[in-house]
Amino acid sequence: MKKTILIFSVCLIISILFQACGRKRAPVPPGTLRPERIKDLSYKIVKDGAILKWSVPRRNHDGSPLSRIKEFQLFKAESPVDSACLECPPEYGEPIIIKYDKKPEPGQKIVYEDTTVRKGFYYTYQVKTVKGLFNTSDFSNKISFAWHSPPKAPVNLSAKVFEEGVELNWLAPSAFEDGEPLNQALSYKIYRRFGDEDEWQSVSGTTQRTHFFDKIRRTYRTVSYKVAAIFHYFDTDIEGTTSPPVTVKARGLQNIPAPTNISISKLKDGVRITWSEVRRPGIVGYYVFRKDPTGIVVQLNASPIATTSFIDRTLLEPGRYTYWIISIDDSYPPNRSKPSKTVSIAIK
Repeated sequence: MKKTILIFSVCLIISILFQACGRKRAPVPPGTLRPERIKDLSYKIVKDGAILKWSVPRRNHDGSPLSRIKEFQLFKAESPVDSACLECPPEYGEPIIIKYDKKPEPGQKIVYEDTTVRKGFYYTYQVKTVKGLFNTSDFSNKISFAWHSPPKAPVNLSAKVFEEGVELNWLAPSAFEDGEPLNQALSYKIYRRFGDEDEWQSVSGTTQRTHFFDKIRRTYRTVSYKVAAIFHYFDTDIEGTTSPPVTVKARGLQNIPAPTNISISKLKDGVRITWSEVRRPGIVGYYVFRKDPTGIVVQLNASPIATTSFIDRTLLEPGRYTYWIISIDDSYPPNRSKPSKTVSIAIK
């Protein structure tokens, strides 16, 4: 009897365990839910080293939420620039441990400054996210650069305003940030910010000259500029600090041409006005105006029309009506031309 009771109890326990397991997810093998791979590791060379930055991942590689991160492992390889093998797999030493130990937060970045880099050496970095034992992400994207102290900022930046744009002039820096004399060729990057913007934007590419003409047509209240020198060292472009900014008030293209060759004709359903296209950069369209026999003037289109014809379908009372056109550009606020020559038509 005791043996029967014991067998029944064991069966009952096994049955309960099977039912409980059926209500839970299947066991996950260690390392299956590893964090997603970091893809935005980046660097900036500064006076005393290099600043590395990457986004904190918030999900596992399968898309599920990442509940906690223990640490990050930063891997670094170093070799002299004259013997570096850029195609070879990097020979990493022991990783640099960056503690985290919390739940990842939206939009958070990790910033790490490496001050142990040396001039004349080539560096490669990758990073991994560690969630726990056996739960480590794959390697991040790889970044590589040859380190050299960056150039100092350009000096004597000036800006002169013309109707067609702003002319910038500056002088090259005479030394690197570590004090070493600078006799090598440089290139330059120009940054611009309009008065109603918060962020600086790169104007376009780089130039090897110490002057630049910005062909802006925007009549913003103010526009500011600053310039950074770039030193090309082996395969790395090393950008220095920017110059103090200069701020001017941009004029924009004030004297844009008025349309020409205005003609008018009567149609069954209205009055047709045509004109020649104004061929000048920045022209976005035209406004059409009408004056009635009583002298009242109205603008017939609320937004610029890009075509060179317009039909006034208004039911007009008998009398003489006069029309003219103005051009408008893409400035801010828009520039308007003077009125074109007028054309008139008698409505009977």
